[in-house]
Amino acid sequence: MNASDGRVAGKVAIVTGGASGIGEASAELLASEGAAVTIADVDTERGQRVAKRITKAGGRALFVRADVGKSADVRRMVERTTKAFGRLDILLNNAISFKIASAVDLDEKAWDNTLAVGLKSVFLGAKYAIPAMRSTKDGGAIVNISSVHAVVSFAQHTAYDAAKAGVLGITRTLALDFGPDIRVNSILPGAILTPLWKGVSKTDRQTFVDAVPAKRLGEAIDIANSVLFLASDEASFITGTTLVVDGGLLAGRM
Repeated sequence: MNASDGRVAGKVAIVTGGASGIGEASAELLASEGAAVTIADVDTERGQRVAKRITKAGGRALFVRADVGKSADVRRMVERTTKAFGRLDILLNNAISFKIASAVDLDEKAWDNTLAVGLKSVFLGAKYAIPAMRSTKDGGAIVNISSVHAVVSFAQHTAYDAAKAGVLGITRTLALDFGPDIRVNSILPGAILTPLWKGVSKTDRQTFVDAVPAKRLGEAIDIANSVLFLASDEASFITGTTLVVDGGLLAGRM
């Protein structure tokens, strides 16, 4: 299939945290389906590598270094995208940074950083992306990466679980405030093999495998496929809700 016939052909997307993991897979899939993509990340080397790989494959891509917890960076991210590609249709809020610790052991700086990158960024993304989306008269789609942690908490994930639960709340509010032209949904990934799993032992990985009906850990492409669906016109009647992509993990926990 030619990218010009893809499911998001002619659209322009921003992917935060696009230098690796779910963001990288999503950026490449959106590009292969016809979208021009801005990869936003603090990892310049890896982000530029993803952008170059997309362009080498015949797609259109731009890397923008951005700390998505900072207003000036998010505003610049949107401005550079619209300047380069002429419009904005899709925003994937995927970036996250966190430290595992209890409330007693977690330092305030780590808490603030997780909430900035994982939750404040969704607010800032909407603040600057929605006006750009509305200016095209075609509307747009925002997809927020939350987590199964938003509905079933895990020990020691104090800031992470708080941020991911907050993503669900702001997703619903944005959908109410900006429909029908802007659709806003969230995805709840389960145990997905990304660079964040680098330090997880084989024993702990197997524990997750045994806990899910799918009997495997998820791959970044599993989430990217869900992002593509929610960003495409196939999901035109879906907004303000969550899509769980966890191999059945929550089925045995709720």
